Amino acid sequence: MDNGPGKGMVYLVGAGPGDPGLLTVRARELLRAADVVAYDELVSPAILSLIEPAVELLPVGRRHGSGATSYRLHPLVLERAKAGCTVVRLKAGDPLIFGRGGEEAEDLAGAGIPFAIVPGISAALGAAAYAGIPLTHRSHTSEVTFLSGHDIHGRHQSQTIVPGAVAGKGTLVLFMAARTLGANLQRVMLAGRDADTPAAYIAAATTPKQTVIVGTLGTLHTLTAAVDPATPALVMIGDVVGVRERIAWFERAPLAGRRLLCARARPGRSAIAAELRALGAEVLEIPEVVAEPLYGEPTMDAALARVHEFHGMIFGCAAGVDAVIPRIPVFTVPVIAVGVEAAQALSRHGIEPVARVRGACEEALREHARLLKDQGFLLVTSEAGRPNLRAELARIGATIEALAAYRYSHRMPLMPLPPIDLVVLPSSSAARAVLSGDVGQAIRTVPMIAIGPRTEAEARHYGAQQVVQAEHDTSAALVALAVSLVGAV
Repeated sequence: MDNGPGKGMVYLVGAGPGDPGLLTVRARELLRAADVVAYDELVSPAILSLIEPAVELLPVGRRHGSGATSYRLHPLVLERAKAGCTVVRLKAGDPLIFGRGGEEAEDLAGAGIPFAIVPGISAALGAAAYAGIPLTHRSHTSEVTFLSGHDIHGRHQSQTIVPGAVAGKGTLVLFMAARTLGANLQRVMLAGRDADTPAAYIAAATTPKQTVIVGTLGTLHTLTAAVDPATPALVMIGDVVGVRERIAWFERAPLAGRRLLCARARPGRSAIAAELRALGAEVLEIPEVVAEPLYGEPTMDAALARVHEFHGMIFGCAAGVDAVIPRIPVFTVPVIAVGVEAAQALSRHGIEPVARVRGACEEALREHARLLKDQGFLLVTSEAGRPNLRAELARIGATIEALAAYRYSHRMPLMPLPPIDLVVLPSSSAARAVLSGDVGQAIRTVPMIAIGPRTEAEARHYGAQQVVQAEHDTSAALVALAVSLVGAV
């Protein structure tokens, strides 16, 4: 998004606590539109993997303990904005809750650079929800206090943890408290809280590596001695911590704590990925797929000019519908939709298919054999041609001419992938898309599951070393296999 010289724009955007599903709609829109994403070190790698390769990535945020800086807003952010770029300054959590968003906004205002602030889910809210600890509860407290665990110089906040802030029954949330935990807990007790007050240490909240350790003000420091202090963490103190034993939900999901990669070969979000998320997994959908209509191609124009010579048209995905339907001024040809996605796309264009085939497998197609047999159809496909669907239709007795109406562009993430527990391969084309390049080399030793023999063979062709085939050629069987292999015992 080029704004022209001197017309750059900076968006201070909250990335939320870590789970990519907790990004706001506005944050996702801006990440897609940005020229530059300047991100904090605390931003989840899973979120960074969503950013398209064409976007410039700048690691500009400083974590506590990684060295002091003399500036509040990174000079590269100012430089890119002054050059006319749209810059997303991506911050973990919410920019205005211990995120230095206020300071950076002041610097932008002082430099005369337009900016906007996009809130994110604060680490406190995300950690509370995913740990099952309500910040307020009518039986316990209606007060919440947020405190920083260290000051601007990295020291524990002994000057801000004062009796008036902590002595009551309200919930206390200490941000950035890991490295100075013992000193901070001691200050809270000196300020008036009893050593037996429930307390919880929540590290890597909302991610597959979330760890929750529950104790008291007097014991929590000892209980967390083995935890890596470099892992982002916060501390919750108060009677509400006791509610966790009744309402904790995140760890109980079948795929809680697991990060899965769901391969894609078509645009849009995967229904299988949605099912896996509902079971508690963090799911990366790779690659990003964009459909590009082949307008101006002589073969496409020639085929559409003869469309009325066919008994009908067959669409197998939304991309084909969107590429072809607008090119036909008066659409009177009968159409068949293969799959829900194609049927929904036709409906958006006001077209009702004469048949809705539930899938591209032989069994589903044979349910409509009477309509297909001995008839000529124009099959709308991608540039790759869908040879498997053509073969199934030919076996039934249909005469098929393929129309390549679009091509798929696969965009791999620019950032290295975070550790993956399982790769899910829902089709042979998806296996090929994710495994044929550098990403495939990086994940070929990761366990994989395939929806059928063709998909398994494709994965092994590209070097996958551990592939298990689902019992049935269905998405339900694939999801069940994922749970059985990496789900909680």
